[in-house]
Amino acid sequence: MLNLLVIDYKCTVRLGALVVVLLAALCLGYGSVVDGKSANPERVAVHPLSSPSGVVAAEPDAETAFREEDAGISAYLRVSAQPGGGSQTRLNVKSIVDILTSLPDDASIRGAGKLVDWGANFGIVELPMTAAVISPAPVENVTVYFDDEGWIVAYLPHNRPAAALWKHGSADGATTDDAKADEDLERNLLVIAINEVMTAHDPGTADVNPSEVTYYDWTCPQCDAFVLFSGVSRGGTPDGIKFVVPYTISLVRASAAVVMTEQIDVGDNPTANVSVDGKVIATADADNPLNSASFNLDRDVDNTSLHRVVIDSPPDNVSVGAILLVYDRP
Repeated sequence: MLNLLVIDYKCTVRLGALVVVLLAALCLGYGSVVDGKSANPERVAVHPLSSPSGVVAAEPDAETAFREEDAGISAYLRVSAQPGGGSQTRLNVKSIVDILTSLPDDASIRGAGKLVDWGANFGIVELPMTAAVISPAPVENVTVYFDDEGWIVAYLPHNRPAAALWKHGSADGATTDDAKADEDLERNLLVIAINEVMTAHDPGTADVNPSEVTYYDWTCPQCDAFVLFSGVSRGGTPDGIKFVVPYTISLVRASAAVVMTEQIDVGDNPTANVSVDGKVIATADADNPLNSASFNLDRDVDNTSLHRVVIDSPPDNVSVGAILLVYDRP
């Protein structure tokens, strides 16, 4: 079934397994083109992008431990000061470095981290994160920065597509009816990486609520919001989505991810694809069951543009595709 995203200006709409998100100050919605009717409206979030004031030096020529030139899309938070104040540091940098560079008890979350840099008051560690709950498990490297002022910033490298933050599925949440398992951003790799730092800081710390983190794209300081939506294709039946970018949005950076959730031997190297406007953007196969890529939207910035996404799945398989749009709200 082909589902259509249209500008609604008032609401977003959810139908089946596909989630459509707010775009800019406007709303996008989609509905099945059946008897001219759409599903009942349901609100979903636009995710704002905001720079972490204080984590980097204010002056361009000033020294800073954080390497903003290495970072792409990121999530961050600041740990509260210790009770009683005084000179007690918020994060024990050396202890966190030691823990993150060791293999954790639950190796299904990440592998042993690689030390990038550290000093008396900061640490930078690259964590090989498990990017999907499938076997063999694909890995996406997420870098975490943390310092004794309480800042924790988890980010993808500047040359990685933003959609690579998306993690497919959950061992607890996957069901036959919902192969995606979690909400699209409920447990993404950046939030999970922040949780790894928090756990190293205090093993008794509860998981960070996704609403507690703030996002920022270091490669696009003009962009102040992003949206993420996904769809599921089953048994070789393509799943289609259309989305609209209003003419008032002139700057959009797009990326996509696709995962084959079931490794079933169905011939010679079956593939799953996410295509946009007839062009294959990201392909997954038996050797690379999850893949992501950036792409350019073919549009005239003076006009509203319509784009078609198709998710292809091999026979006897389930594939999930996600689109992430980083943009500048008008």
